[in-house]
Amino acid sequence: MNLVIIEDDLSIQSIFSQYLKAQSEFANISVFSSAESFESATLSYIPDVFLLDIKSPKKSGAEFIPIINSKYPTVGIILLTDINDNENESVSPLIKEDAVSYLGKESSLAKIKNIMLELNALGAPVTKMIARKDFDFFNSKNTFAELLNSREKQIAAGLASGLSYKLIAFEYNISIDTVRKYIKSLYRKLKIHSKGELSFKYFQDKNF
Repeated sequence: MNLVIIEDDLSIQSIFSQYLKAQSEFANISVFSSAESFESATLSYIPDVFLLDIKSPKKSGAEFIPIINSKYPTVGIILLTDINDNENESVSPLIKEDAVSYLGKESSLAKIKNIMLELNALGAPVTKMIARKDFDFFNSKNTFAELLNSREKQIAAGLASGLSYKLIAFEYNISIDTVRKYIKSLYRKLKIHSKGELSFKYFQDKNF
């Protein structure tokens, strides 16, 4: 996998690059302090994934994401942020701009690596569609969304996107038993009985 990291914090740059360069899955890794420094560089490879600081200096993530997509239409983009998951006013518009996912900078290195590998395996077009559906689901005012709490919405999005119980538990730092309890609760609230029913509603129902 070919990776580009754009992060202005030098300590985070160093931690990420040292860890990821030691992983056999990454063929090329380039690190930049800003969008401008990346734009002025010449890469010898085509990136598969970008790790992009949401608060990049001068040019914000919202401004830079369309530029990345125009140059590399199949690339995956993951936003690095200090923002709490529940405080998504800044994150939501970026998802609308085709950012695939976002991770807190406090996330474990192993988690960041696994998300990138999963993103690369699924392919950007698929995961961008999932991200936009996640955004619409989390922020919609429809009856289904109103029935679920924030964690149940996250679990529902993960299930509908094809994640296993284990990956959902890993993503949200909860136990598999806790995942099962949330699934039982959301099934009851939505009056459904299977993952297939949930996926159908999630991807087909215009109100979901």
